[in-house]
Amino acid sequence: MNLMNITITQKQLIIANTLQFVLGLLFMRFSNIFRMNKDLHWIYSFGHSWYLMSALPFFFWESLILGGYTIWKVKRNKILYLFFSLFPLLLFLIIIFFAT
Repeated sequence: MNLMNITITQKQLIIANTLQFVLGLLFMRFSNIFRMNKDLHWIYSFGHSWYLMSALPFFFWESLILGGYTIWKVKRNKILYLFFSLFPLLLFLIIIFFAT
């Protein structure tokens, strides 16, 4: 009995990448609640440090790798898959340009 016979599709990778980006962004925004609290300021600091130093580079590279994989492997609906692969990266750029 082979328990490791699992196939992961391109759609599942794209959905997982987008959900990770959204959850990381929500975690960072949630930590803003503790910004002015002297006792719990460490939550704010940890949330922003984690997002900027760990999560953001991970999402960036994961989006680029998924985009490259889409160009290389996907035969049908290549543009659609490429757009959704790069969606977290595009969403981040939109947030940066319009939130400032």
